[in-house]
Amino acid sequence: MPEHVADRQMANPSTHLLAPPRALGKGVSQSWFMVRLGVWLCWLSILLRIHTLPALLKQITPLQGEPRSPLETERAVQLVVRLCRLPFFRRPVFPRLCLRQSLALYRTLTRMGYPVEIHFGIQKDGEDLRGHSWVTVHGQSVAENAQREVFTAIYSYSSATNRSLAD
Repeated sequence: MPEHVADRQMANPSTHLLAPPRALGKGVSQSWFMVRLGVWLCWLSILLRIHTLPALLKQITPLQGEPRSPLETERAVQLVVRLCRLPFFRRPVFPRLCLRQSLALYRTLTRMGYPVEIHFGIQKDGEDLRGHSWVTVHGQSVAENAQREVFTAIYSYSSATNRSLAD
């Protein structure tokens, strides 16, 4: 290997085969996070069929004191969005993207210790009703592309409510 290539690899240890465990640990942590979330997303269709939405939300909301994820929040959100948008999850057996992504973000962010709210809304367009779901933290939408202002929230669930009931 030419000397200048070896110098660059040593300068950036995460690209080197003998990278320190700390650098490798971040990739392993992200991979493990995505595997666990992918398996959960596969179960989501079944969970939505055997539980009411409030019961499912209560079940996936952790009690206070559960550990936070080792991932940074922004990176965790990016991974959730990326995973939810995979073509595999676009099959008819899985929930639509906004519901899938909202439930996955709600689950992930509550496990990281954030006060998350998940909202379900509708929009009447002539004879048609359109539904949408989204997640907020401290009132700010998370990973939201749709104009949520056009939807009227008909149901919201707060992770803080469930925690206070558990106490």
